[in-house]
Amino acid sequence: MKATIDLDDALYRRLKVEAARRGRSVRELVAEGIRQVLDGPAIPKAGGARRGSPETWRPAWFRALAKYGRAVDDHSMTAVRASVARGRAREPRA
Repeated sequence: MKATIDLDDALYRRLKVEAARRGRSVRELVAEGIRQVLDGPAIPKAGGARRGSPETWRPAWFRALAKYGRAVDDHSMTAVRASVARGRAREPRA
C-alpha cells in the first residue's frame, strides 16, 4: 500500500543518510520504525489511568535503577549532593 507522509527537509535528509548507512531503502527503514512503534509497549495517555503494572510503560533500564531509589529515604538535593560527593571521594584520581 502506498501512503503519502509529509516530513520536514532536515528529517528526511537524516532518514536518507541513515538508510544509506545501513544499506537499506528509506521505505524499509520507515516500515521498520513503524513496526517498532506498533509492536512496542503501549504508552499511557497523559492524565489517563495506567493499565497494567507500572513496569509495562517504563523503559527497561528504569527497573535497573529502581533498587537505588528504594535504598534511600532522603531524596532532598542536600542528600543527593552528599551522595555524589561521597562517590567522588571514593573514585581514584587520574
